[in-house]
Amino acid sequence: MSDIRTEPPGLAVADPLAVRANKLELLERLADALAHEIKNPLHSMVINLEVLKRRLSRLEGGDEVQRYAGVLGEELDRVSRRIDLLLRLSRPDRGSEETTLSELVEEVMELVQLEARHREARVEYHTAGTMSRVTVGRQPARQIVLNLVLDALDALPPGETLHVSVRGETGRSVLLIQGPAAESAGERTSVAAALAESVGGRVEVDAAERSFTLPGGRI
Repeated sequence: MSDIRTEPPGLAVADPLAVRANKLELLERLADALAHEIKNPLHSMVINLEVLKRRLSRLEGGDEVQRYAGVLGEELDRVSRRIDLLLRLSRPDRGSEETTLSELVEEVMELVQLEARHREARVEYHTAGTMSRVTVGRQPARQIVLNLVLDALDALPPGETLHVSVRGETGRSVLLIQGPAAESAGERTSVAAALAESVGGRVEVDAAERSFTLPGGRI
């Protein structure tokens, strides 16, 4: 009798895009849970460190120990900020909110700076003009910003500088990323362009410049 194996009924080959979306959903859920698990003991450490610093201040010759405690406090604060950033990025989209393009960029700039340091590169960021307020989904807007900046960082040689700026103009705000020229429009840029269109904005890539334009409402 031959050993014939058949696939269970009702199962089909998964769509690669659906698999990827499912993976991202799982990562978001796990990142949120993990971030909260880290945040709770971290908060406890910060409280206990403050108690320790107060007690050390009463001891004679405790200045040097206070200095080490101060360094420890700064490092705990840095870790706490990283966890806060992870929580912001992993939270489900709450729909459209009123914000400005500069606020959206600044929310992810710390993450961008970390990535640049890992690549031994630099990112210079500045704003100019008055930013118009706009109602937009924070998650897709952040994703547009990150896709464009990371796409530019991928092409940036070590030791070079990426210039990121946001300028407010009449009726709109523009994110401009100046760095190495893109050889071709990659997946990140294509996703950013599609998302920008969905939120009423526009993404353009021209030689060494990538831009994201978002129409503004009231100032």
